Amino acid sequence: MTRPESIALILKRIQILGAELAKPELCQATEATKLFGESSSLDSMGLVTLIADLEEDIRQQYKISVTLVDEKAMSRLTSPFRSVHHLADYITLVVNDTKS
Repeated sequence: MTRPESIALILKRIQILGAELAKPELCQATEATKLFGESSSLDSMGLVTLIADLEEDIRQQYKISVTLVDEKAMSRLTSPFRSVHHLADYITLVVNDTKS
């Protein structure tokens, strides 16, 4: 999985979630969009939903099962859930490590 593929996957899922939650700012998400923390449009349940949906999207599109929330993710200096940018980097790493 390439980083651009990760970004496209995340942005597509965020736009769907934004429509479901009636949050237009999510429908216009970019790589800089914050996912968690101050000034984020997602609350903790929204983030959990996003992560679960992304894991399912990866399973369906790439035929591999990944867990995005684990000790490895939580021990990183910068949270992979802080922004689309960080999450794309992390998903690319996890998917490629799992495929190897």
